[in-house]
Amino acid sequence: MYIKTSYIKMDTTKPNGAKETEILNEIRASEKKADEITEQAGKTREDILQKAERDSSELLAAKKEEIRKAQEKKLVDFKGKIEPLRNKKLEEGKNEVKQLKAKAQKNTSKAVEFVVKKLEEEI
Repeated sequence: MYIKTSYIKMDTTKPNGAKETEILNEIRASEKKADEITEQAGKTREDILQKAERDSSELLAAKKEEIRKAQEKKLVDFKGKIEPLRNKKLEEGKNEVKQLKAKAQKNTSKAVEFVVKKLEEEI
């Protein structure tokens, strides 16, 4: 920002009181200009702070969304990796059930033979 400086120009042809009035008017004008510059700087500062706050909020929201998407992708990837393992374990469980049923069926006939044999021995 460029600040214009002005020099007090004294008119030596005026009486002493007029010179003082002119000097005071120059000082008041300079003070008014300084106040305007200060006020503008304050407004600019507020604008900068508000923009920084908006930008940081937007960035934070974007990063949160990025993290959410990354977590979602990891979850989908993990589910994709465990699905074959899940299917394998289910298949193993089904095979084990079949084997147990076959063994139970085989043992049922042996158990019947054993019970019949024991009954025959007692009779």
